[in-house]
Amino acid sequence: MIEQPLNGDLLKQSQSKSHKVHGDQDDGRTDLRRWRLLDERGRQTWHYLGSDDEVNSWPQSTADKYFLGLPTELSRLPNAETPLASARNALSYFSQLQLQPGNWACEYGGPMFLLPGLAITWYVTETPVPEHISIEIRRYLFARQNPVDGGWGLHIEAESSVFGTAMNYVVLRLLGASEDDKRVVKARGMLHKLGGAVNGPHWAKFWLSILGCMEWDAVNPVPPELW
Repeated sequence: MIEQPLNGDLLKQSQSKSHKVHGDQDDGRTDLRRWRLLDERGRQTWHYLGSDDEVNSWPQSTADKYFLGLPTELSRLPNAETPLASARNALSYFSQLQLQPGNWACEYGGPMFLLPGLAITWYVTETPVPEHISIEIRRYLFARQNPVDGGWGLHIEAESSVFGTAMNYVVLRLLGASEDDKRVVKARGMLHKLGGAVNGPHWAKFWLSILGCMEWDAVNPVPPELW
């Protein structure tokens, strides 16, 4: 039913498929109606349901639809004419997004330097990555790519940097994006303009060294007290 990411054989298969997909600039997308958010005492994980039986036995919640950008099918609230009415509308709306344990989910969007560490860890530990995960990660990263220079920054509103561009470029390649994809070519060109990955900060060099793309000599030692 779900979640895991990429060993060497799966990487080759994924990249082989992506040469056909990405050459046409068509990334595809998963069926958003098949995603479910599972909350286990505050631990939230997304699951992709592969069969119609699973879909029927686990209906999408209002919160699922909200975070996926699907119509929530909630009734339209009356226009608030007083502060109290506005507060009541807010209570009515957000109570529909409450998860089963009583808490609310939180989207941790914005930082562009966390996902690369996860993807590199999947790769070096030979953790298989299902295609539906790869598809949505590629789609997310391409959507957050700077449309002008082709790079990425430290966060979604930052200017393109060596750190953001190098790390997210690596993620796309590990998860099957073609080197010939025009957006990937543009990102690579931006990285060259910035002087290459060697100009990246400590974290970039650390992760690239773990991946085997950079010599450990490039990573400056850090006293543990600084952490």
